[in-house]
Amino acid sequence: TKADCWVVVAGQVLNVTSFLSEHPGGELAILTFAGKDATEEFNMIHPPDVIGKYAPDSVVGMLGGGGGDGAGGGAAVSTLPPGVTGYPMEEVAKHNTKADCWVVVAGQVLDVTKFLSEHPGGELAILTFAGKDATEEFNMI
Repeated sequence: TKADCWVVVAGQVLNVTSFLSEHPGGELAILTFAGKDATEEFNMIHPPDVIGKYAPDSVVGMLGGGGGDGAGGGAAVSTLPPGVTGYPMEEVAKHNTKADCWVVVAGQVLDVTKFLSEHPGGELAILTFAGKDATEEFNMI
């Protein structure tokens, strides 16, 4: 959302919320990829050093291990401690309440706490998978 916008570019998890209004291509260019991997589209129009130059504070972490079936990585949902590259499922499982809700979708760890009340299918649809891998169910929709 415009109030909490994160994207992935080249394996980096970026919180671009505060950068939205400054983006030369407009907010919508970024919001279209909110919560998604924007690497392909980003690389088509930006030089490789643009994040470091214009939005270095937006880097939250790197995609890391611990998501889903082990084939992919999980997105860092908050600033990771030094030396930590991702969240294991054991950590995700601890975030299983309405006040602190994480899910894994396609190997990405998502903090969906703020989104619960906005989910078109209702909070329970997400809370059923709080602290778990919801990829299969997500892909069925």
